[in-house]
Amino acid sequence: MQPIPAALILALGLAACEQAPRTEPSPQPAATPQRVGSPAAQAPATASASDSGVTPKLADIRIFRDWAIACDNGGLCEAASLAPGENGVLGTGLVVRRAAGPDGAVTVLLRKADGQVDTATIQVDGKVVAQGRPDDDSRLLLTGDPARRLVDAMIAGRAASIRAGEPLALSLSGLSAAMRYADDQQGRVGTVTALVARGDRPASTVPAAPTLPVVRAAAITTVAPEIPTAAAIAGMRRQLECPANDFGPVSQDGYRLDARTTLVLLSCGSGAYNMMTRPLLLRDGKLTPAPFDVAVDFGEPKPAGTPATLVNADWTAGTGILTSWAKGRGLGDCGSLQRFAWDGARFRLVETRSMTECRGAIDLVSVWRANVVR
Repeated sequence: MQPIPAALILALGLAACEQAPRTEPSPQPAATPQRVGSPAAQAPATASASDSGVTPKLADIRIFRDWAIACDNGGLCEAASLAPGENGVLGTGLVVRRAAGPDGAVTVLLRKADGQVDTATIQVDGKVVAQGRPDDDSRLLLTGDPARRLVDAMIAGRAASIRAGEPLALSLSGLSAAMRYADDQQGRVGTVTALVARGDRPASTVPAAPTLPVVRAAAITTVAPEIPTAAAIAGMRRQLECPANDFGPVSQDGYRLDARTTLVLLSCGSGAYNMMTRPLLLRDGKLTPAPFDVAVDFGEPKPAGTPATLVNADWTAGTGILTSWAKGRGLGDCGSLQRFAWDGARFRLVETRSMTECRGAIDLVSVWRANVVR
């Protein structure tokens, strides 16, 4: 896992009077339908597909002035608009997405952070290039020709603005460089499909989208969870240094993973908007730290074998997905989100979305995905 930058570690120390959290990323796994505006996941692998056994390797997030971009292991490139300057805030912003492969589609997501609006309009150099009516979550998704026209206009333009209520300047500084980076990462340089580094080579010369790895997860069960004894909980609190009187709510919620195993999420302190949890396994009355296929740390990297720490953890029984969402600040415009599936022996990373810059990005960008089969 990428270590969380030092700027994000400060989240625990920030006062509770931070601005209210934004809408959090969807708790759905990559192999299931995403929220409106999220990139369409690859078709789920068939039930007969074998586990890829791949060690996750997260993509780098590159910063080009006022745009942040990452191209994940499936070739998807996502670029998010940022506020100029450090620690900026954007009331409304864009995410430009480009799928991999010869026919890789361009989509644009516009989102207003606070409240709904009747219409949204995007102007480039004084001309209206795109407009539409946002959904109930104040998101406007552009696809097909409207999305491509908008991106082309922004790449060539000098100034842009968004009107979704009050008008807001949208910085185009760095967008062209970010899209050129996407062209290079997706093998489009010199082809007719490139957004910036365009040439005469046909689309057929663009590499196919990489196949997402497969994680074979345990079957979802409806069996009631095993209940740990008070003595077992007290012992783990002492071992993991998670006293019951620590700051924040005290809990030890249990969720059945399989016929033999219960997941216990043990509270371990909190800050203004980040609640720490230690994930444990309960088998035959015995509690042990839950194993993961990647290091799961909050803050600086810990020594190998250190028990995992989840942040704002959530277990979704219907999908069998465990989520950790570490916010860099209360706005939710930076931080890291991971989703894990239980394979019967350990938790496996199936998605990571991240943003290293606390500058008003309206969404995290994808840096790792896998398909889940059961």
